[in-house]
Amino acid sequence: MFCIKMQHIFTIPVPYTSYMSERYRTLHDAAAVNDATKRMAQEIISDYPRKKPLFVALLRGAAPFASKLLFEIARQQPEMHPELDYMMVSTYGRERHAGEPRIVTDLSPSTEVAGRTVIVVDDVLDKGITANFVQQHLRSMGAGSIRLAVLASKQTKRVFDIEADYTGFTVRDEWLVGMGMDDAGLCHEGNRWIDEIWEIVRE
Repeated sequence: MFCIKMQHIFTIPVPYTSYMSERYRTLHDAAAVNDATKRMAQEIISDYPRKKPLFVALLRGAAPFASKLLFEIARQQPEMHPELDYMMVSTYGRERHAGEPRIVTDLSPSTEVAGRTVIVVDDVLDKGITANFVQQHLRSMGAGSIRLAVLASKQTKRVFDIEADYTGFTVRDEWLVGMGMDDAGLCHEGNRWIDEIWEIVRE
């Protein structure tokens, strides 16, 4: 029998500034992201003091922001008991432009949509292709009303006339990473789980 003596290894977190190369520029740090999330949570709670909406997060990108947003809603208003389900919609490949969306994973069959207010949660809104596709799908499931909450809304020409109802930041039409947005040109899932929003400034 082999016995391995376990030792406690303590690591000191490395500041992002030590990790970042000339490839990135910080747009919004973790403190700013937290402040924006708190504000959005307050807005949603104010809009729905009694009615319980269904939150639908679009994977993979919305995962970090949706988790942060719902934790904050539950902290501010525990009695709301926010309900979250997920959809996976494929729009982006390795190229940095939106393609034709398709559903990879739909909502759970047990999730009730008909007649309810649905708040779609996503990391970023750009041309509106994914948002329009998801809204049409939710309407076909009988959603009573649909609203959109995004952490970052890009200043770009929309393909569809869609704007977010709840927005954390308005940003330039540049490729962003962090808080769910990944740098596929760097590696698979590159920097998706950075808790800041960075802009790619150099390839």
